[in-house]
Amino acid sequence: MPDIENIKEAIKTAIQMEKDGYSFYKKAAIQTSSDMGRTVFKSLANDELLHLDVFEKMFEDKVGKSEWEKLVNSGKKYADMPIFQKDLKTVEGANPGTNELDALYIAMTSEKEAIEYYTKIKERTVESEVKEIIDEIIEQEKNHYSILEQEFNYLSKTGYWYEMDYLGG
Repeated sequence: MPDIENIKEAIKTAIQMEKDGYSFYKKAAIQTSSDMGRTVFKSLANDELLHLDVFEKMFEDKVGKSEWEKLVNSGKKYADMPIFQKDLKTVEGANPGTNELDALYIAMTSEKEAIEYYTKIKERTVESEVKEIIDEIIEQEKNHYSILEQEFNYLSKTGYWYEMDYLGG
């Protein structure tokens, strides 16, 4: 876990988390044989890019547009985050036929782990402005979790998607 001592490090951590999530979900979409599982993983990958857009709007004034773009487009990893596995095959409960419920559950687990991860970072952080940034990130992760949980609960009870726009429908 990186030591977060300034705003830029907090933002780098958030960027890396979203980039890792994007990579994981893209790879998971390729690895699953379930059409609906593939669709959900692709949608989750796109969500990670949307999360980066949200973070950009939140934090661009803290680091500047050119610095933001440099951080997002960097091929260099800021830190190894333990949240997203490198491969769907290493995720407990995942299999080649991972379906939409499994995909949503995997995403919910990842969001919950991200919340816990950021909470631990916040507990170790001294600077109040950095804590505020981390609070904003935690709030975004909680929102992501809530959306996924609503979809999971609705789909598992009815067999139908709660909000078709979630899958681009």
